[in-house]
Amino acid sequence: AKEADSLLEQTRILPLNEVELAEVKMLQADLLLFNDDIWEATLLYSQVDKSMKNEPLGHEARFRNARLRYFIGEFAWAQAQLEVLKAATSKLIANDALQLSLLISDALSEDTTGISLQAFATADKLIWQKKTKAAAILLDSLSVNLNNLVLNPHILIKRAEILIQEKELLQADSLLMLVFSQYPEHYLADDALFRSAGIKE
Repeated sequence: AKEADSLLEQTRILPLNEVELAEVKMLQADLLLFNDDIWEATLLYSQVDKSMKNEPLGHEARFRNARLRYFIGEFAWAQAQLEVLKAATSKLIANDALQLSLLISDALSEDTTGISLQAFATADKLIWQKKTKAAAILLDSLSVNLNNLVLNPHILIKRAEILIQEKELLQADSLLMLVFSQYPEHYLADDALFRSAGIKE
């Protein structure tokens, strides 16, 4: 991580154009978040959002910043940004924003305390940081003590993501098909089927 950060700092000294500088800042922000340096990460994401406001890269920075705020439990702040991003010109960003927004709103509608969503968001962050063992323990605890049934398909998807990271593809596929079979009307059903197809391919 230190080597990557050093390399990115050296890159910023180069005569970069505005887009290239923004891309380097995004990588630095990702690295900071990976190392739990939350506030420096959100600062860099915000800088890219501001400098590339109406560009796809700016939308990506805003989404990553919203996801960061979701990771740390600032759900209202995240939702405000996600609402704007649902209308983003980039279909991929709009879809990601919609899915995260639905997760937050659905989970909070069933558990207004936000406790179960906070635990899930922490597990989600741990998966993103490649800390799969800690994430798996937290997800297993959530499954046992869950008071928020809305999160069930999301937990299955996240457990599948961990198994994919660990190259346990058959087990991951079985969880994805469980999402599709048990929650066929859920917005994650298509996502689970698509991921399953990728594994089978």
